[in-house]
Amino acid sequence: MNILESLQEHREAIIKEWVETIFGTYPFDTVGFLRSQSNAFSNPVGAKTRKAATTIVNALLESDMDSEAIAPAIDELIRVRAIQKFQADAAMSILFFLKTILRRHAKPSLTSTAAYQRLLEIESNIDSMALLGFRVYSECRDKVQQMRVDEFKRQHSQLLRRAERILEKPVGEPDNENR
Repeated sequence: MNILESLQEHREAIIKEWVETIFGTYPFDTVGFLRSQSNAFSNPVGAKTRKAATTIVNALLESDMDSEAIAPAIDELIRVRAIQKFQADAAMSILFFLKTILRRHAKPSLTSTAAYQRLLEIESNIDSMALLGFRVYSECRDKVQQMRVDEFKRQHSQLLRRAERILEKPVGEPDNENR
């Protein structure tokens, strides 16, 4: 049995272990909820995490990984963490946890150079996923920051208009009376 067949045999265990590891990165009071609620409406984060993890692991364990099929799953997984204000290292670490889990399941099958080479290829694919994840994370954080700036402007634009009416001149115009 080659390493890919061995990992495919443990696919469900790998997915379950990775999902549990991802849930473990959340605060203690949140972890129980994420684990116990499987309904997508009452626990959208847990449902999206499970779905994305399944898609990613399934794609990784194929003989040829389809990057386009995996991109939406990475987007879902990382976008949630970016919006939840995880720092970049905490948001991205979940992809690297998958390497450790795969190594643990692959260890008994590492009997040849070819098997080790295949594991390195899988890990290289995870590194590529991480690069995509960093891009998704930074785009999401930029968008969230821009939304905050826009909201700040909306909240304070009315104050500026009121100040202009009170002073009967636009704010920022030079004051000619003091000359």
